[in-house]
Amino acid sequence: MGPSGAGKSTFLDAICQRTPRAKGLVTVNGSTDYSTRDLFSFVEQDDALLGVLTVRETIAFAAYLALGPSYPNIDQHIDATLTSLGLSAIAGNRIGTPLQRGISGGQKRRVTIACSVVAKPRILVLDEPTSGLDSTSGREVVAFLQRLAREQGVLIICTIHQPNFETFALFDRLLLLAGGQTMYDGRVDDLDNYLASVGSPTPAHVNPADHAIELVNTEFRSGDKGDDNYPPTGDFASPAEHLQSRADLWSNYKAKNLAGSKSTSVEEFDAHALGRKRSTASQSFVTNMRKTITLSHRAALNYSRNILAYGIRLGMYCGMGLLLATVWIRLGWTTDKLNDRLSVSFFSVAFLGFMSVAGIPSFLEERAVFIRERANGLYSPAQYLLATTLVSLPFLFVCAAAFTLIIYWAIGMNPGATHFFRFLLYLYLGLVAAESQSLLVAAAIPIFVAALAIAAFANGLWMCVQGYFIRATSLPKFWYYWAHFIDYETFAFELLVRNDFVGRILTCPKGPNASCLCPIPSSLTPGQCAVSGEDVIQNLGYGGVSDGLYVGILIIIIVVYRLLMWGVLVWRKR
Repeated sequence: MGPSGAGKSTFLDAICQRTPRAKGLVTVNGSTDYSTRDLFSFVEQDDALLGVLTVRETIAFAAYLALGPSYPNIDQHIDATLTSLGLSAIAGNRIGTPLQRGISGGQKRRVTIACSVVAKPRILVLDEPTSGLDSTSGREVVAFLQRLAREQGVLIICTIHQPNFETFALFDRLLLLAGGQTMYDGRVDDLDNYLASVGSPTPAHVNPADHAIELVNTEFRSGDKGDDNYPPTGDFASPAEHLQSRADLWSNYKAKNLAGSKSTSVEEFDAHALGRKRSTASQSFVTNMRKTITLSHRAALNYSRNILAYGIRLGMYCGMGLLLATVWIRLGWTTDKLNDRLSVSFFSVAFLGFMSVAGIPSFLEERAVFIRERANGLYSPAQYLLATTLVSLPFLFVCAAAFTLIIYWAIGMNPGATHFFRFLLYLYLGLVAAESQSLLVAAAIPIFVAALAIAAFANGLWMCVQGYFIRATSLPKFWYYWAHFIDYETFAFELLVRNDFVGRILTCPKGPNASCLCPIPSSLTPGQCAVSGEDVIQNLGYGGVSDGLYVGILIIIIVVYRLLMWGVLVWRKR
């Protein structure tokens, strides 16, 4: 406990080894031979939850990931957790999204706590568990944590601001912090005796917690010696000296009265016996597959319900498809429509790729949940990435298929089922590559505005160097030799162009005296006022390379983006 800025959250991060800046040694029962992920479960101040899931689904997935669906009586365990935290009445309610109102902030706080409690941790660490709760709800939550500690032998460590007396009395031990220093460290029921012994007794009818915080709070005090707001602690000239004086009082009291006593009032426990058991290689494989399947199930529910994930994009793609279909309707096969046909292929790749940034808000919500659950050892970045990748592929395919069905026959692209499905495949691969790029950016820079700006800039760059606005061979060498050849739009665009023109004949306009005005050289029989689709492909410089090679390059780009995203998820732990 302590005033704002006392170092409470930093202390929790340090003992849970969640910050690389912490120096010192963290032991359990005097030993460093333990796994933090096996023993600890951390409940942060922020409620990172998937808004489209119900309360029960949220807690159930946490239980399945931590304990496994085959855990004995797991459904009863989930229901008991809901009941203990007063969530049974809202078990079927959704958490809530920006577009759909859900449960209250206090109820979200209890759901977040339930997600850690249901995992049966040995040491439960909570940062402000009563934040956002009214006094009654806060007391009930702390009472539940006390029962959990008593009945299941769980060590509970939490930070709290200024609890009311009933809530404060539920705790066993208090560590009072201010300015990063220890002001008191002992049993809660000894606090009054300590304060009285150092000349600052708790006034009648005053909550000891409030009085203790007032003694060490320097934020609203001037620091003058004669300031009546300061309790008597001896001479000091500044808030820093006041805090040092209070810290010295505790140090002297501890040396005089507590020398040789144990530093904890909690019975020791066998960390290895009570921690999660380590699996054998075969069990690890089964466990990894189980967790991946569970994550896939949750992702499928999230993507199917969350309109921000793919629903909005599907609507945009259908709207853009209708726009393209009505603007370039029935293009026909003449050379004066050549640039129009190139534009259709360009806009198909560029627009669908650019709008992949619309999935960033949904991913950032999902990423916050991943950070919390990964820190608690529920699963690895590889399991999360594999599950979300596999589940996202069908949703992206639906988006690409809807767009293709709208434009293909209305515009009059290269007829035939083979060409249709090739168009769909090439567009789909380009869309998956764009999605992978946007998620990589958002994983590396988990700030919505910044991620959106950088992903949009990257897509704008790819549009400039892919070869539509300016021929690739005319690009400055600096851009041509690196950007052009790592641009997913380069390969998707060329595949779409080749697919559209191959095997077609485009008639040329005739000038005076019936002269043939073909814009490019024709390889057709002399006398034909037309050019072949192959002539167009060769003139654009898109010939001589197999479609299979470009498809393979697109797949490699997708895999590289996903591997880079995996690396970022491993690297960025906060």
